[in-house]
Amino acid sequence: MALTTNEGQRDTGEPEATSTRAFADFAGRLAVVTGAASGIGRDLVFELVRKGTHVAACDLNDVKLGAVVRKANNLNPEVRVTPHVCDVVDRAAVGQLAREVSDAHQSGVLHLLFNNAGTIGGMSFVKSPPDEWERTFAVSWNGTYNCSREFLPMLLASDQGAIVNTASVNALWASLGSRTPHSAYSSAKFAVRGFTESLLVDFQRNAPHLSAVLVLAGHVRTGMPAPPSTWKRALDSLFAGYEPVSSKSAAEQILNAVSRGDWRIVIGTDAAAVDERVRTDPWTVYE
Repeated sequence: MALTTNEGQRDTGEPEATSTRAFADFAGRLAVVTGAASGIGRDLVFELVRKGTHVAACDLNDVKLGAVVRKANNLNPEVRVTPHVCDVVDRAAVGQLAREVSDAHQSGVLHLLFNNAGTIGGMSFVKSPPDEWERTFAVSWNGTYNCSREFLPMLLASDQGAIVNTASVNALWASLGSRTPHSAYSSAKFAVRGFTESLLVDFQRNAPHLSAVLVLAGHVRTGMPAPPSTWKRALDSLFAGYEPVSSKSAAEQILNAVSRGDWRIVIGTDAAAVDERVRTDPWTVYE
């Protein structure tokens, strides 16, 4: 179960035009996946182990996490998959998580960090309880920052690495339809989007062997609540006929894009429609 590091082969030249490097070989690498007990995170774990990647799977739900790890181990007994219970909101706990991952996999090197943890709540800044708003923002944004910060030394030690941040269609449009606010989650995902895009430039200058990847997902069939009926009627029913993709399909699309070197991944016909509409006519999207 030795990890592939190839530290002596780091490319320190200029970054490619796509701003990221293709990540062609997943075998023998180490990945951390947060929000791994369900939805996209769970299927990222399964798809990674099918590719021969060692995985540290992280979540707060230890029961569901244990089931995911057992299935992953059955899918590919040749790789190491370890469960880690951690609240990504707690910076100290994430620091401990990084040490646990290093010990469990006997490596100071990390190749892939999937910041996938998120939660829904705090719909209205005006009417929602402040603690609900703040918890939603903290999980969906602070968790991304905390994990990126604490795992950065291990990523810098790799020959090639990537931070893959799951944002949302709500990082493009801060609404769930006409007069349907999505305040805390949208604010957090806008922060995730800005952070990821800033890393593109930062890594070009200061860590050219690292990539930043932004996932802009529409409605994916996961354990998260489905959008309200206003979603299909949004923007003059622009995507009324959309069908949500499966979490397995979303995970496959993410890994395929990472392998190609894409830095921006739009998942779902609803997300694609919102992306185009907001860029074409941003002045009227909240009318």
